[in-house]
Amino acid sequence: MVDKEMWSEAVNLAKDQLRHGKIHFSDLETVAKSIYEKLDSLRSGPVIDITAEPMKQIEAPRHEKTRKCVKCALCGAEFKTLTKKHLATHGLTREEYMKKFDVSKKDMSVKVARKTTSGEDNPLKQMQMIMKDFGIARGEVKKFVMDKGFDGLKGLAAAAKEKGVGIIEMLGGAPAAPAKEEKKK
Repeated sequence: MVDKEMWSEAVNLAKDQLRHGKIHFSDLETVAKSIYEKLDSLRSGPVIDITAEPMKQIEAPRHEKTRKCVKCALCGAEFKTLTKKHLATHGLTREEYMKKFDVSKKDMSVKVARKTTSGEDNPLKQMQMIMKDFGIARGEVKKFVMDKGFDGLKGLAAAAKEKGVGIIEMLGGAPAAPAKEEKKK
């Protein structure tokens, strides 16, 4: 059965398209029918196409070791060392974890790069040089350096490095042995 109110609305819409030159007069009836069918389908509600999406495969948990960290295969947390304490939160011991994920003992932690200073860059060596050249006690070195206008040993070392001289020369003491120059290739 045709709904007269909806049919008149469809005809009015088709006439509007005719006035604006979007359709030709001979197409008026077919356009009115297609508009009516669209309005009728809208009244009954949208047609929902329900199709099941394919299941996504979940990757199996995997132990990963990078240069910076070790990733727990169970929760994905990153650590420098996968500790017994963390593994206990999962109810595992280190041995059980290593067996379960086929991980060697060396893969349970990463090497932590430690920056160590050596030679004249070492603060203890600098302190020893100041004590020896100026004949002062260890407890007086910091005060001595600050009295000379530097912000402690770090400030003194930074200023000496910036000027390319030794810390003893910066303090105004006896000139130290000249620094070795780099060989040019």
